[in-house]
Amino acid sequence: MARNSLKIIRNYKNKKKIICLTAYTSSIANIIDKYVDVILIGDSLGTAIYGMKNTQSVTLDMMMRHGLAVFNSSKNAYTIIDMPYQTYRNKKEALINAKKLLSFSKCQSVKLEIDHSNIHIVKHLVKNGLQVTTHIGVTPQKFKNFNKIRSVGQNTSEKEKIFNLAIDLEKAGSCFIVLECINENLAKDISHNLKIPTIGIGASPHCDGQVLVVNDVLNLNNLEKKPKFVKSYANLNSIIERAVKKFSSDVVKKKFPKTIHTY
Repeated sequence: MARNSLKIIRNYKNKKKIICLTAYTSSIANIIDKYVDVILIGDSLGTAIYGMKNTQSVTLDMMMRHGLAVFNSSKNAYTIIDMPYQTYRNKKEALINAKKLLSFSKCQSVKLEIDHSNIHIVKHLVKNGLQVTTHIGVTPQKFKNFNKIRSVGQNTSEKEKIFNLAIDLEKAGSCFIVLECINENLAKDISHNLKIPTIGIGASPHCDGQVLVVNDVLNLNNLEKKPKFVKSYANLNSIIERAVKKFSSDVVKKKFPKTIHTY
């Protein structure tokens, strides 16, 4: 079975909801690849994997290596990889780093957090033959403190600005648009007016697809305060804790290793 192409995913619009999860490691990529249409190697790995307070310290090298691991361990999903904070400040820098990221990781599309000030960078990357996914609404790379993140598009001025940005990004050649934490009606208007798919995270069921951070889906990090849009489908945190506690107890009580575990 061939890996999902851009054409395949874009043809899902108005026909099938697009399923997307993040992955940062080979083991997770191998599991979720059977059930998702798109895998995002997100710079959320900064907080999910490295324990950072935000994503601003994530490096290109981190993204490259995690991207390659995920790509090599998946066979079906279309792969999108984030360009880290301050790696696309101008057209020249963006093109060099995007090519480096895609070439090393083998992923199919880069994702950039965009506002009206850097639409020209999207145009430049597309002009040079790259597949570009854009991310609007709440753009986490701008925040040092994630507790300060609030939903956007709640007033007429904000709605108009974000709607026009989405329209402009489609014209610029964006493959998909990720809508994060924006007003439900605005997400609906954008999704209905664009020919390209929208993928929502905290942006209502009206988007063409949904994405969540896999650690949140699995409740792996056991965050005390989760964003409103998060739904956990398992509690790996407690499962892992019980397993480690039992292992520790077995070692202390000399129940492990037994003869069958010994060469």
